[in-house]
Amino acid sequence: MSDPVVLPSVAGLWRSVMPSADEVRSARRRLHANAVVIVVLAAVSYWCLVLSALPLTMRLAAAGVLVLALVATGTSIMHDANHDSFSTRRWVNRALAFTSDALGASSWLWRFQHNALHHGNANVVGFDADIALAPFARLAPSQPWHRWYRAQHFYVWPLYGFLALKNLLVSDVVAIITQRVDQQPIRRGIRPRVVVQILAGKVAHLGWALVIPLLFNPWPAVLAFYLACSWLVGFLLAVTFQLAHCVDITTMHDSTAPRRGDDFAAHQLATTADIQTPVPVIGHAIRWLVGGLDHQIEHHLAPRLPHTIYPLLADRFRRACRANGISYRMHPGVWSAVRSHTRWLRAMSVPGASAEPLTDRAAGALIPRPHREPAGAVTAP
Repeated sequence: MSDPVVLPSVAGLWRSVMPSADEVRSARRRLHANAVVIVVLAAVSYWCLVLSALPLTMRLAAAGVLVLALVATGTSIMHDANHDSFSTRRWVNRALAFTSDALGASSWLWRFQHNALHHGNANVVGFDADIALAPFARLAPSQPWHRWYRAQHFYVWPLYGFLALKNLLVSDVVAIITQRVDQQPIRRGIRPRVVVQILAGKVAHLGWALVIPLLFNPWPAVLAFYLACSWLVGFLLAVTFQLAHCVDITTMHDSTAPRRGDDFAAHQLATTADIQTPVPVIGHAIRWLVGGLDHQIEHHLAPRLPHTIYPLLADRFRRACRANGISYRMHPGVWSAVRSHTRWLRAMSVPGASAEPLTDRAAGALIPRPHREPAGAVTAP
């Protein structure tokens, strides 16, 4: 009987596809050029909507462009900056991280919730606050079940649109008062200067989003446009993040899940899914809007690299996974990802749900995947 062939660990495989310094520099230049386009779109659309005397139809179009520019700001500028991947200079990253505050969510708290809790504990109940939507929804089998969750796959979609307002008015305030994000204490504590920073960010957001528009426009129109734009921005951002983790092809875990050291890469691969966008023109527009978050696997494995490098790494990593028989979760399209999230919401709407993925279809033609790869080495038959 021959000895089994020991394949590389997921962590070792990932290290083998990392980019060169020249590739990173080129990707960062593309990121900076994209950021300029986003800022120009945001500034021009804001002027057309708030300060100009254009007719209503043109202002409605400007509002639509502004929504897309704000979403792109969150995915392509704020997100990279808070991960210290926008620039090699820390002060540039910290300055651009405040775009999160301008959007209404504290960058300081975001780094704790997203960088530390979510990235370090993806889909781990009690740690990953992104999957804690109680009392509105249940996203993991070990979370408490309530009768109203039976309809969550219908009613939760419009609730996603209130993400921006929730961050502005509720989440950050609760974190300041309780010194916690969901179940996890903020170990560093929130010092008075941080509280001032958080509140200043709220004031800045209200300044450009409400106060300045009120100086030039009637208040009913300002309030209507603000609520509509805020809902659309919140909806697009919330759905973008949910489609990568809370779907029926990834796994949910409790706090005992191994996720440190070499287990980290295997955990990210099990709890995260990429989204293909193959449709010409539309696919390119979606990739631009989500700022590389269609490549969430690569982002979770290398969050300090600019998101514009992820397509290159994804191609290498997928081929490496295929060659070594390692599972790689991927939606074949955006609509497939939306349906996958809906199926997961429906599965979690009933008690006694399983933490195992519900389907293998998203592995597509890439790799038929087992649900539990051993941490470290994977043994081929």
